[in-house]
Amino acid sequence: MKRILLIIALVFCSAHLSDAQTQNVLRVNFLNPAVSYEMATGKNTTLDTCLGFGYNYSYPDLTSASISGVQYLFAMFVDVQGRYYYNLSKREGNGKRTDRNNGNFIAARMLYTGPGISQISSFDRFDNNSFAVGPTWGLQRTYGNRFNLLFSAGPIYYFDTKGNGNIFPLNLELNLGINLN
Repeated sequence: MKRILLIIALVFCSAHLSDAQTQNVLRVNFLNPAVSYEMATGKNTTLDTCLGFGYNYSYPDLTSASISGVQYLFAMFVDVQGRYYYNLSKREGNGKRTDRNNGNFIAARMLYTGPGISQISSFDRFDNNSFAVGPTWGLQRTYGNRFNLLFSAGPIYYFDTKGNGNIFPLNLELNLGINLN
């Protein structure tokens, strides 16, 4: 895990020469309702902060009972990703869009999930606060001038404030949204 974080840090610190560069983008996501602000922090880097209220699945070591089938939780969440877009200049050279951060990226991700609504959730957690951190790979595309598609995947380490935690090998994210600016 330390090696992966070191590689990500080195990639974020490397400089690439290109005319393409990241932009500030405000968007509303619909699949997991949220407001996201992606702030350009460098030519190829952004900090994406997302605040929302939506669904989440259970992490095996953070639930108080073994329930078979699909497990879901409706809760407030904060998702923060430091992204490095590694193919903006290649996309620009091929005549493809690079505005609104259209490209492939690697990121360091931190996800906080707050207290859920127990009446519409299928499981109980040991603690009302859980966290997940890890590297991720993703892609983001804008269609037309507004419609946004985001997909990312990567391993995470999840934990709560009571000391429970473990590694989840593949955490997936899929968002559909509208760019507001």
